[in-house]
Amino acid sequence: MSQQPRAWFSLSIRSNLAWSTAQAFSKNVLGVSIAGAISMSGTTVQAVEKDPQVAVALSYKPRQANVAYDQVVEKDFEKCSSKTEAKHGVEGLTIYGSEGQILRRFTDVNGDRQVDQWCYYKDGIEVYRDIDSDFNKSADQYRWLGTGGMRWGIDKNEDGKIDAWKFISPEEVTIELVDAIKTKDEEKYRRLLLSDQEIKMLGLGEEKSRELQERVNNARSGFSDFVTKQNLVTAKTKWAHFAADKPGVVPSGTDGATKDIIAYENVISILDNDGTSQQLMVGTLVQQGEAWKLADLPRVVTEGATVENGFFFPSAISNRTAMTTGGNNGLSAEMQSLLSDLEKNDNQLKSSSASKMPQLHEDRAQILVKLINATKGTNEMELWVRQFVDSVSSAAMQGQDDGGLSRLREFESELSNMPGGKAMMAYVAYRVLTTEYQVKSMSENANFAKLQADHMENLETYVSQYEDSPDAADAMIQVALNYELSASLKEAREWYGKVASKFPDTVEGKKSAGAIARLSLDGRSFALAGKTLDGKSVDTKKFAGSAVIVQYWASWCEPCKADMDKLRAELARYPRELQVVGVNLDGDPQTAMNSLKPGAAPWPQIHEGNGFDSDLAVGLGVLSVPVTILIDQDGRVVHSGSHYSMEMEKKLEGILVNKKPIPAKAAANPAKAPAGKTAQAPAGKPAQAPGIAKPQPPANAPTKKQQERR
Repeated sequence: MSQQPRAWFSLSIRSNLAWSTAQAFSKNVLGVSIAGAISMSGTTVQAVEKDPQVAVALSYKPRQANVAYDQVVEKDFEKCSSKTEAKHGVEGLTIYGSEGQILRRFTDVNGDRQVDQWCYYKDGIEVYRDIDSDFNKSADQYRWLGTGGMRWGIDKNEDGKIDAWKFISPEEVTIELVDAIKTKDEEKYRRLLLSDQEIKMLGLGEEKSRELQERVNNARSGFSDFVTKQNLVTAKTKWAHFAADKPGVVPSGTDGATKDIIAYENVISILDNDGTSQQLMVGTLVQQGEAWKLADLPRVVTEGATVENGFFFPSAISNRTAMTTGGNNGLSAEMQSLLSDLEKNDNQLKSSSASKMPQLHEDRAQILVKLINATKGTNEMELWVRQFVDSVSSAAMQGQDDGGLSRLREFESELSNMPGGKAMMAYVAYRVLTTEYQVKSMSENANFAKLQADHMENLETYVSQYEDSPDAADAMIQVALNYELSASLKEAREWYGKVASKFPDTVEGKKSAGAIARLSLDGRSFALAGKTLDGKSVDTKKFAGSAVIVQYWASWCEPCKADMDKLRAELARYPRELQVVGVNLDGDPQTAMNSLKPGAAPWPQIHEGNGFDSDLAVGLGVLSVPVTILIDQDGRVVHSGSHYSMEMEKKLEGILVNKKPIPAKAAANPAKAPAGKTAQAPAGKPAQAPGIAKPQPPANAPTKKQQERR
């Protein structure tokens, strides 16, 4: 980076964050001329008098309310410092706290010397970000990240109000609902409801679609009256927990449905009113794209109330009653106490040091076991079993709970003897074996070859015991992928075939069918078409007469970047005879663009937005990256595999045998990029891609893989 002062950062911070409410500072701080005051690259100024951008930067707040982030009182500003630095190739101003933890980061993503991302941290983890995606100096997107959640709001007119949710989890829908009731914000509530267009997009049959539309219309018109009459949610009410049975799938073809539909029924939001736990019935939640939406008007749950029939699955829950009954809106005193303890534990986990984590996780496990015992034999037991297993598994796999694996094994051995426990054995057993694999792999003396072999054997045993379990599909895919990557393609096809035939209407089944098609590509006609990262259209059919290489990749995949270097060299050798097309599987296009250094991949990059669940990935069963496909001049696949290998290079030379390549020395330093390619925005160095031998946590653990799937 240049050694000249970067005064524009602070100037941009002051101009670009005009919407933020600045804290009150003395005139001698805000009156300092910022230009020329920014520290040099690599230099950290310790005092506010010498480093005025610390005070300026810490004076601003997230544009959205209810963000829990680290704040610093004015008297402690002098203990903080700033540093102008590049992270992952993106330049920005970072504010550090007295213990070296990151507090804020203001970045320039597109290199126009204007701040376009304002990042806020808690305990060193980024929890929220304001984003100026159209680079007009005003935020139009708001993201909750890390421990802050996964909400991603879109603000089309940049007035500070979220117009639509790009991402929002079921849990966060209930958080937003409680806040909408608390503030009597009807607009916020309506943003959580299915829109008329979204109801049509669900692909329901005509009659079912009409019924859902009526249900949503009633919810829209009834909210104002509900807010006026209810007295459950007050200004002091806090959201505590999300409670529901597992989500269900309405398979395509049911009552005329043209798509799979995923929904929760009879969702309950557990509230904390001055230490007393109470319940708010949320109703039906439906997954629409990467967001979840409401379909019902909320209602207060009274003691002993019968839960109404669900919209999609009425028979399964028609006799269910509202949690364990007692004297306070359906909750027993024991349940109230346990839920209160769980909330306190959650808050401590968010703010405690690493040294306290093991004990806190052990405490949390004990609370959840008590909740399981308190709900034995009821519908609610499954909720707490899942929370216990997911919580302990996640902590163990992150190295925060040394005793977690032992706790899981002990619980698994006891579960079958509990009332209703056998029904959850498949879920628990799968999390135990994946946790065991991850924990063992973290050992300094881990033998990864043996671990991988043992894990594959355990997965096959699991499938034989729980072949009808939804997790069996995931287990079989892992086995199939392992065979594929070890070049045992016959076995890979067999395992993919088992998933495709046994779970045909699931995502796993469709991906497996796609994987079988991908493994049978050689010699077949093949073409791809779609929109690129920069909004243009590309269709490989238009490249007839040229060889084409298609590369599937993601920003976190270092091996993908290494292959890009090879592909760039091939383009330099065959500038007229070869075309390259990328298919990016990041969920966020900006993440993909940020990860590419200038000129790293000077060819079109197709991006659909749903990551590994996009049509282009599912259709070919792309489960890991890279995936590389070589197509000849007639549009037929010559070779496909993971990396751009020596074998593929030789086959490229074979189909271009009559074309004279540019000498390697000249190709190493081409004068310009091949004509007709689309250059990508400058970006930075991605994180290291996980090796195939590395284990994957279960879907509920906070991993990169989970974020992509969402």
